[in-house]
Amino acid sequence: MASTAILVGNATYSRQDSLPCCIEDVAAMKALVEATGRYSAIHALTDLDADGMREAVRTAISADDTHDEVFFYFSGHGTQIGTEFYYCGTQFDDARPNETGVSNAELHNLLRAVNPDLLVKVVDACFSGTLLVKGNLPQLAIPKDGFRHVLQFSSSLDSQTSLAGEPLSVFTRAFCDASVRKTSGPIYFTDIFNTLRDDYLGNDEQTPFFVSQSTGRELLVDDATKLAEFRELLTTRWSGFDQGEHGAESALAVTEPLSAKKLLLAAEGRLGNPERVKLLIDELFDGVLARFNNGEFGEFFEVDKVEHATYQEVTARDLIIRVLARETRPDRLVTAEIPKAKTKSDAFGLIAHSMVALSPEWMGTEHYSLELNCTLTRAQLRLNLTPRFRTLQRLVLVLSCAPSLDQCYIFEILTQHLRTDWDRFAQDGSELVRRWYKLGWDEEPDGIIEKVCVALENAARKHIEETAARLAKE
Repeated sequence: MASTAILVGNATYSRQDSLPCCIEDVAAMKALVEATGRYSAIHALTDLDADGMREAVRTAISADDTHDEVFFYFSGHGTQIGTEFYYCGTQFDDARPNETGVSNAELHNLLRAVNPDLLVKVVDACFSGTLLVKGNLPQLAIPKDGFRHVLQFSSSLDSQTSLAGEPLSVFTRAFCDASVRKTSGPIYFTDIFNTLRDDYLGNDEQTPFFVSQSTGRELLVDDATKLAEFRELLTTRWSGFDQGEHGAESALAVTEPLSAKKLLLAAEGRLGNPERVKLLIDELFDGVLARFNNGEFGEFFEVDKVEHATYQEVTARDLIIRVLARETRPDRLVTAEIPKAKTKSDAFGLIAHSMVALSPEWMGTEHYSLELNCTLTRAQLRLNLTPRFRTLQRLVLVLSCAPSLDQCYIFEILTQHLRTDWDRFAQDGSELVRRWYKLGWDEEPDGIIEKVCVALENAARKHIEETAARLAKE
């Protein structure tokens, strides 16, 4: 029988504030569960939309297997609609919560399919938070049917806020600290319950909510000495502000401020530089080129690449400008501006202003401003799939990178182009994919590479199949 850990951290949202600490939350929890040596598979995933979260759970736990234990962790935005709690995907829209989020009931249905002997849930989620405040977390009900034993750790009651932090969310840090309190002997999940209860005694601002349908003998680890290396990581990589011996409660206390020099030195280690920028972009572009297997499509398309050191691909300009113009960035490594329309006090002026704001076709990209101010050797990658048959259309993938001190912005545009001459194709194509990502300078681009290549492969495969089906009917 298997024991599986599924760890999800959503930091970047299209409609909600970013929660950067959620990436480190997942890294810390992954290090913790790895140190226990109890889990045969650990799936650590970040920045998933709702479909990605569902697929991650299905992939991690096959319905054909039986499980001793499933450990589920989530850090990110959450919301309560009616009586249902939703884990927010990165594209969450409260007008379509079941499509763009995963309800607590749906998660339980997915997990119940493998009938685990023990389900452990740790939920550090927000209801409607700002950058450093995670809002009200409801008490997540667990149906008694389908799970033999259940342990649940929730970061706060539904009437309270749950604090994020730097580098870890406060409750996640408190959970990790509680896990390493003992230095010898077995560590039971009930030990963590008890430590957290004491940590938050007298804290009227945040009261964790716990559920225990168990024997009290369920183990986090059979020997606390196995966590020695993880304990060291908590004091080095995830030291952050001093949380003291009383964990999360003391994180809210006033501490001696760091000097300006120490703050600047700490920031330097997180920021991008020419070497980091080059390494990340090389990994991304080369990874896509290596991952995209044109063997399946070689008889249908001729594949060639074009690279630019500046932003020359017209199809990507609109997306890059609109995203960067509304992002708060501590630099101008890339200039992206949408000039405001001049308005008049009369009705015509107001109507004209509305047209500019709402109609990109009327405004036109020539009115935008996009400049790469820093030096890059590779800013854009264009991958052309030119058809070998006249009945097929050209597919064009454009990847663009826009560096900032804090992170790298990555833009993906996939278009399909009709033929305009015997050997030429329209410059403007129908848009198949339009996505953008933010990646920290110490993060790996593997997940983005996979998404980009899967989308390109699926588009090529679908176009071939649809064209063949149409020809078969003629």
